[in-house]
Amino acid sequence: MATVKGIPAEMDLLIASSTGEHIEAKVKEVYIETDDGDLGILPGHQPEFYSVGAGFVKFKDSEGNEVTKILFKGFIQIEPDIVRIGVEDLYEPGEINVEEVGKEIAELKEKLSSLSEEEEEARRRLESEIEKRESLIRKAR
Repeated sequence: MATVKGIPAEMDLLIASSTGEHIEAKVKEVYIETDDGDLGILPGHQPEFYSVGAGFVKFKDSEGNEVTKILFKGFIQIEPDIVRIGVEDLYEPGEINVEEVGKEIAELKEKLSSLSEEEEEARRRLESEIEKRESLIRKAR
């Protein structure tokens, strides 16, 4: 790996999903939509940790190929020489079944409407799940 003034020209990118899809690549740059906003990562980046509800990850591999995926519910850990992403699901753009996700949202909203006012924690969890799935639909379009 070539370096410029102590900073590597590439870094490792590891993406793992609970559905079994994994990506391991040497990359020159990574762009991610996190819950806190858009993030650009180059080799030598300071260590940081982020969460992601639904967002794009775009990266350029060591051969210059650009790859785009959609992340759903997970985390991003950044170190100077590696970016680790763990998510519930990882999608190709255009792969998301909007109707199916819409049905999941309707089911969650039905559960939400059946909760009493005292069940605040359960309400917050369901509202968060609904928001993440609605965001996933927006990314899919």
